[in-house]
Amino acid sequence: FSLSKPLNMLYSLHESCKQEVGISITLCKDKMKTPFRQRMLLHLMSSYIFHSLDDMSYLIGMTEGYLDEETTRLADQARKELQCLGEEEREFTIGCYDGDLVRLEKVFSNIQRRALFTALMSVTETGLLLACEMCRRAYGFPSAFKKKGRERTICQSLAYLQSNLTIRDRPLERHWETVYHLWTVRNALVHNDGQLRSLEVKEVADFCAPIPTLELDRHNRIMLHKGSVDMAKHAVSLFFSRLLDEIARNELPTEGLNRKKGF
Repeated sequence: FSLSKPLNMLYSLHESCKQEVGISITLCKDKMKTPFRQRMLLHLMSSYIFHSLDDMSYLIGMTEGYLDEETTRLADQARKELQCLGEEEREFTIGCYDGDLVRLEKVFSNIQRRALFTALMSVTETGLLLACEMCRRAYGFPSAFKKKGRERTICQSLAYLQSNLTIRDRPLERHWETVYHLWTVRNALVHNDGQLRSLEVKEVADFCAPIPTLELDRHNRIMLHKGSVDMAKHAVSLFFSRLLDEIARNELPTEGLNRKKGF
């Protein structure tokens, strides 16, 4: 991702390595002992998360725009071609173009939105796991995050942060509920072609009711309309904004130690 000059200098201090999370960022091999280095970890965590979301936003706009342009171009081409044809040829040509337009407007757009939605949820999970690891290093948590059982990773990672830091429920509650429901949608898309389990229908139906770009069909299958992925990305961004604000409210261990020493 692209970083401004100050962040490029910061980014040059770290090297990437593979871990369970999929992405882990190591700034220094020695333990973090100064407030500057600890704050740098948190800064890099925040930068990575929001640059990833910015990349998603760009990709969403680019792909939606491309399909719109291609649909318009094909429709214009069909109109021009039909003007020069007789009745019999017109019917045949209309049938050919109708098939192509349906594929663009329905089939391709559905595949694209599902892929983008799934990618966005992966960015969300990775961001939470990254927050667990970076906060562990900065604040000196006694143990690293480790997923246990079948409960959602996003739920366990947030619980891990809440158990090690002071994170108020109220600023996060509404945004976390949205992310949780979006993950239910993601699971249905990934594992069951958008078909909800009976226990999830009411949850998702109530969630989708005020959102015009997200709905259930008569078979309780999730339908992603234009703007649905952008809506989800906005919701995820708000959640991370509130979460990172709450994390930043916590005093770093070395800051408290320096205050006691009179520095």
